[in-house]
Amino acid sequence: MNNLSLKQSLIPCLSLAALILAGSSFSAASFANDITYDVRNKISKIDNAENYFEIGVMHAVRDEPTFSNKNSRYSNTSLFINGNYNWKNIFIESYSESGHGAVLGYNAFNNDHWSFDLIATTDWGKTSFEHNGRYSNNSSEFTIGGRLSGYIGNNMVQFTVNQDATGDHDGTTVSALIGRNWQVGDWNFHGLVGAEYASAKLNDYYVGVSEEQAASTRFDAYDAGASMSFSAEAGVTYSFAEDWEFRATARAVTRDDELINSPKFKHMDNLATSVRTSISYVF
Repeated sequence: MNNLSLKQSLIPCLSLAALILAGSSFSAASFANDITYDVRNKISKIDNAENYFEIGVMHAVRDEPTFSNKNSRYSNTSLFINGNYNWKNIFIESYSESGHGAVLGYNAFNNDHWSFDLIATTDWGKTSFEHNGRYSNNSSEFTIGGRLSGYIGNNMVQFTVNQDATGDHDGTTVSALIGRNWQVGDWNFHGLVGAEYASAKLNDYYVGVSEEQAASTRFDAYDAGASMSFSAEAGVTYSFAEDWEFRATARAVTRDDELINSPKFKHMDNLATSVRTSISYVF
């Protein structure tokens, strides 16, 4: 699972298909790993997902749109647990840096070019931060979908489609990420850029206000449409002792007007930023 708080505190489908086809001639695939893990751990090619477990403490300073009267600039310190376990192509993984909760998956296809996973994702253990902080903390998510991973030169790419499996809103997200790392001595630097499309059904379920709700609350009626968000991240990982790691990451994510124009937001901002540092022990 991801952050257990100690202190409370994309690309449309056609564009995604075009990116996948454009990259299909490049080699080297990763198997059943989240890109946010791979770029931080200087993985360039692996044949099997490594079993992995890590526990640590993270401190984050954030500036982001919020749903409450709380100042949008704040900090918090939290405990996180990361891990991946693979057994006969079935895996479960959770990374505090990924922006989603625990993932249960099955590696359905893997060759020298690409790896494709069938995945189910829940908000259990999800970190509340700007990459997925579109919605209130009262959200309850369970989605199913697919994840395609591969390499274009020295760059890792990952494309994901997730569909609501609860029947609450039938919403869809489509995302694309590209990242790479650079090793300088014992320091592993990484960069990530990405885009995410969220459907109108999903957005309206969380930030929309129906006429009936408007009549019984202080909010004005609001219909939220589909949205696009873009993200950029830079960071470094340093192993300062056997099994001990230090990480620092800076991230910026855009917020579409379709989201922040909702009357549910108290602090509206088209850009969410954060700086995070952590120390962890890897078993």
